[in-house]
Amino acid sequence: MEDCRVYKEVRFNLVGYDPFIDFIKAYAIICVLIGHTIPYVDYWGYGLWAGMQVPLFVLVQSFHVLKRDSSANITFCLNKIVWRVLIPFLFIQFIVLIFILCTYDGIALHTQLVSFMKSGGKGPGSYYPWIYIQIALLLPFINKLMSKGTKRLLTIASLIICELFEIVFSLIDLPDFIYRLLAVRYFFLFYLAWLWVKEGIIINRLTILLSTISFLSIIYFEYFSINDEILFCNTAWKYHRWPCYYFVAMGGVLLLNYAYKFLSKTVIIDKTIKKLAKCSYEIFLIQMLVIYIYPDDMVKTIMIDMGIVSSLIAVLLAWIVKIVIVFAISILAGYYFNVYYNRFVKY
Repeated sequence: MEDCRVYKEVRFNLVGYDPFIDFIKAYAIICVLIGHTIPYVDYWGYGLWAGMQVPLFVLVQSFHVLKRDSSANITFCLNKIVWRVLIPFLFIQFIVLIFILCTYDGIALHTQLVSFMKSGGKGPGSYYPWIYIQIALLLPFINKLMSKGTKRLLTIASLIICELFEIVFSLIDLPDFIYRLLAVRYFFLFYLAWLWVKEGIIINRLTILLSTISFLSIIYFEYFSINDEILFCNTAWKYHRWPCYYFVAMGGVLLLNYAYKFLSKTVIIDKTIKKLAKCSYEIFLIQMLVIYIYPDDMVKTIMIDMGIVSSLIAVLLAWIVKIVIVFAISILAGYYFNVYYNRFVKY
């Protein structure tokens, strides 16, 4: 007889505030800062522990929509999305655009403006607000469809749809600047968020096996994959693929749950988690601006010119200074951006 023993369960709150969801958001935004400041992240196994920030945010966004009663009138709140997501993003991109206009001229300016338009903005993660809006549009319809299906049917349908996207993108040789802006590359996360709603995270032999396979797929796509077309589209987002998401949503979030239970026992850490989660989007926007305009070579050049240190030490110190500055400005400015923006804007 098949062993169906449950070794561990993680249940999410479906009717109100869930502090563990806050922890996931806080962890994800810290990983954003790590990924955009610390160099050579691939050498640290980044994709295995910190490179899945956007999938985590997508899971949380999807969970909040899918946990609602499917019979309820779930609609896309345009007003809220415009004021909560789009306008703050456009404000940051306006500052970036001013910086570009003041910094470049001639052919370089034209190149920067074309890149700005094609990328949907500048700065690390500038694609995410466009992803968020697409998901907000899709989820109400997906929720209605999922409410009519069984787990087996939804599993098969989700896998087929995700793989079809990979094959089609491979066949048409979809450019990266378009691929990065499409929410459909995260489609499998909608199904995994639905599992969060229906049964939480159930750890048994099957989920351990699937999480292990998914974990190994992250390693494969990050370090070994060269060309897997037409099964998987060649893209710079090497491990943001459907086989990798199961570990993120199940095994990875289980590990985060252990970390949360340990860390939340300390009052100051628990308060910090809540503040980071509350202003995670604003922190994300500020880091986008700070990292884009940050003069990477300035600190290193100054130290070398003054003869303070050798060039190798100057590089290391420049990295440290950048990490400290980006973390400090992003978190503090993001916090106050959240406080004052929400004070004057009602949505």
